[in-house]
Amino acid sequence: MKGIVITTGNELSVQDFGEPLYQTIGKVVGGYIEVVHPKGLPEPYCMVVNEEGLLENLPANPMGCYLYQTHIHGCPIVGNLVIMKTGMTPYGMDLVGLSDLEIGRLTETLLHCPWPVLHRKEAMV
Repeated sequence: MKGIVITTGNELSVQDFGEPLYQTIGKVVGGYIEVVHPKGLPEPYCMVVNEEGLLENLPANPMGCYLYQTHIHGCPIVGNLVIMKTGMTPYGMDLVGLSDLEIGRLTETLLHCPWPVLHRKEAMV
């Protein structure tokens, strides 16, 4: 299942995640995962972040803060994040991967945001 990884260093890459997702995504974000639905991403897309990132004093993620509109409410997104989407699975509503078309569209949109400037990184498969 594919997702877009954005690091705190503004590097963007596509990664394939296996099951169980909470573990494979957890390795990228550095701990327990939390799903966030920022206003800067249309439904059904979401960001998966480190649930305890603020407690662990992780560095701010500029793109995550931009998408989450931290400049309005002051609560930052910290640590690496993964963009996926929510959808129906055989077990109910859960995280689902992105199609290649969705990855292409989202990547183009993210790479052309006015701020922050992202850098494409090779896939971290």
